[in-house]
Amino acid sequence: MSRRKTTENNHGPKGLQLELAVPDPPPGVPIADVAVAAAPELHPAVAREPGPPATPTARGAEARGAEARELIPPVFTVTDLISDVNVRLRNRYGSIWVEGELGRISEKNNVYYFVLKDPRSTLDCVLFARAAAPPFELKEGLQVLVRGYLEIFAARGKFTLYVEMIEPRGEGALLLAYLQLKRKLEAEGLFDRPKRRWPEVPRVVGIVTSASGAALQDMLKIARRRVGCRILIADALVQGAAAPLSVSSALALLERRHDVDVIILARGGGSLEDLAAFNDEGVVRAVHACAVPVVTAIGHQTDTTLVDFVSDLRAATPTEAAERVFADPALLGKRLETALARCARAAAARVDRAFRQLNDRRLPDPVMLVNRRAMELADVQLRLERAVTAKQELARTRMDAAARRLAAHLPQRRVSERQNRLDALTARLRNGAALALRARLELVTRQAARLQALSPLAVLERGYAVVAGADGTILRDAEQVRPGDALRVRLGRGRLDATVDAVHPPKEAP
Repeated sequence: MSRRKTTENNHGPKGLQLELAVPDPPPGVPIADVAVAAAPELHPAVAREPGPPATPTARGAEARGAEARELIPPVFTVTDLISDVNVRLRNRYGSIWVEGELGRISEKNNVYYFVLKDPRSTLDCVLFARAAAPPFELKEGLQVLVRGYLEIFAARGKFTLYVEMIEPRGEGALLLAYLQLKRKLEAEGLFDRPKRRWPEVPRVVGIVTSASGAALQDMLKIARRRVGCRILIADALVQGAAAPLSVSSALALLERRHDVDVIILARGGGSLEDLAAFNDEGVVRAVHACAVPVVTAIGHQTDTTLVDFVSDLRAATPTEAAERVFADPALLGKRLETALARCARAAAARVDRAFRQLNDRRLPDPVMLVNRRAMELADVQLRLERAVTAKQELARTRMDAAARRLAAHLPQRRVSERQNRLDALTARLRNGAALALRARLELVTRQAARLQALSPLAVLERGYAVVAGADGTILRDAEQVRPGDALRVRLGRGRLDATVDAVHPPKEAP
């Protein structure tokens, strides 16, 4: 059901006048307000259809129907009840202003949720930033003034104020918003842009101000006394809620004209609230992005707005801005005289320098020239002889050093040294070999003597013999043979073959 179809109950001459809550019509069908007359006890949501005048029988039936309706009260669904209450809230209060202190602030998906409170009550609020972005940072404890409409959130049955506009309350709150925005823009680097200059004698000057303000007349009064130029006036609102958009549009209008050399943005003095348009973020960014140099003259000497930080020049007053922009004929005359004097001094200096160069280029006396050249030649010859002598000495010294180094590395000397060393090594080798051979011979002799002394042949030479059996086995015991066995006897010189005649075993010891 629509929330905009009823108004507050009004008592008229025909009784209690009510307006029905009717469903939204199809697109393109106009909505008409419907008013009906009803008894005071009839529920507002019930309307009696018009018909012919009631007869006595009909009046009796109506009376009985009224009694029946009093005995059976109407029943609402939750959705119908909340919708009806929302309609009555909108018809009763419409768009309202509420003042209070901010609390429990949260933000999600560009939607701000907070409460407005006073010492006794709190009110839940919702602000959609896409539709009405807050012009300052929301902080708890800040006193604000909001505009919106009341409604019960059907999904939770919660009484809520939907905020359409929010602004700080009082001069202190405006100053807080000013400082917050200043810190934000300063952090973005908008105040760091280098200042631009404009021609000393501008051809076209644009002025953004109120056409009915005194500031414009003061600037035009100055312009009439200065060097003539074209002046383009862009009328703009300089105070009020629509002023920021008006000022930005006027700047854009002048910027689109490519012949404008400089723009003056001016306004007379006022309170912080009066100058709020020039502390608006949109206006500040428009001045910063303007391709034409901008001179700001907002208020008086003590007034400082945010556009002053992004402009190319801040003038204390609109009059001073006009004096700085429009060329002064007297000042231009003085500058012209100064420039002419400088040109004269420069020309005289150039002429004097030319005369000095001409004097330096005159031919001198030939005798003096020949004598000078002879002295120069003698000096060059002397320096040449000294240089040649020095080079010869240096070459001789280097040659002697090279000869000494060469003598130390001559091949004959190195061959002689190597031959002497070879002879010495050969002698040492021969002596060592002889000594080693003699020592080995002596060792062999001693070993041969020792071997000869231990040889069994030497024992046989002393008369001993080695007796073996026929199979060559050495006999050590007489019982190894029998009489008639053949024997082989080895003497010191030669061998004997013998036969055993008798065997005499050794006697046992008693």
